[in-house]
Amino acid sequence: LCGLVCVGIGTWLVLDRYAVDSLAIASEKVQVTDDGLRELASKPAAVRQIGFLLIIGGIIVIVVSFMGCCGAAKEWRLLLCCYATCLMVILATQIAAAIYAVMHSHMFAQDFRQILKASLKLYNGTDTTSRMSDDTVLMKAAWDKIMIEKSCCGVDSKIGDFNESGWYQLTGRRHHFPPACCPPNKDGTLMEFCPTIARYGDGCYDKIKDSVQALSTHFKIVAWTVISIALIQ
Repeated sequence: LCGLVCVGIGTWLVLDRYAVDSLAIASEKVQVTDDGLRELASKPAAVRQIGFLLIIGGIIVIVVSFMGCCGAAKEWRLLLCCYATCLMVILATQIAAAIYAVMHSHMFAQDFRQILKASLKLYNGTDTTSRMSDDTVLMKAAWDKIMIEKSCCGVDSKIGDFNESGWYQLTGRRHHFPPACCPPNKDGTLMEFCPTIARYGDGCYDKIKDSVQALSTHFKIVAWTVISIALIQ
């Protein structure tokens, strides 16, 4: 039964999707020194890694339980010894997974606004050259996807959100908001430039903070589930 619970929760974690996924993927690929961006990149990946571990662990628990039942029924000492050893290994792994989940959930939601601001500095680069690197293109694409899908602009949809970005430098500081901050044209294309008055009124922090809270909640669910199963075992 515990094995089936682990498989079920693991599958849920692997299949779940978050609004911060695209930004996290870009942050993972971009060569940055900012600790916050590395933390952002690690969170969705860590949730799914724990999910895969739970699926694998659940399957192992089911197999080991079957082994224990057979050993008890046939009174095979060797099989029962293997069963006890496997249970100890599984218990140690579950405790480690619970500690890992608790550590990854700590303070992430509270620091997320600063993490978004740090990633926005990489929107289309952070220098004044006209050539975009592959890294900054990834970050721009991630931010554009979030802004278009969530109908939001920057971190807080305020003038100055993009002032430290490479995009702002490349445009000669003539515009405060990129095209993705405005609703698309009727044909689905983006405006060449986004007028301040036409931008989305909501910042992306408010739009995706529920996704961030969901990440932290999932870590806590994993921790308590693993602890409960470990105690039962």
